[in-house]
Amino acid sequence: MHEYSIAARVAEIVRAASREHNRRVLSATVAVGPLSMVVPELLYEAWASVTANSELAGAELRIEHVPVRAVCLDCGHETESYTPFVECASCGSLRLKLQSGHELDVLHADLEDAPEDASGDCAAADRHRQ
Repeated sequence: MHEYSIAARVAEIVRAASREHNRRVLSATVAVGPLSMVVPELLYEAWASVTANSELAGAELRIEHVPVRAVCLDCGHETESYTPFVECASCGSLRLKLQSGHELDVLHADLEDAPEDASGDCAAADRHRQ
């Protein structure tokens, strides 16, 4: 299950952002394409395991699903479906180039603001994107 090592790396990345800004992580968002071979349900489970009993406990993992996209190199037709050795639906060419679908990227971490002053008069709950 490589999802565990992926979750551990995502946690490492967002933990660094949290420490750099001295803010608690509310959520981490990753882009996942179907050709990345990541099973989202297993990634969620791995995230829960990796972040339990850590400064990331309670931080939500959000997954943005990236569709598979291919373009025909002969006619320029774009499709959101791709299987190797499939003909272009427009011209019949086998020359399709994959545009997206392999993604596995950390997009951002939402961080909680710290209180504006130490007296506690104004505690902001705004989020920042990294």
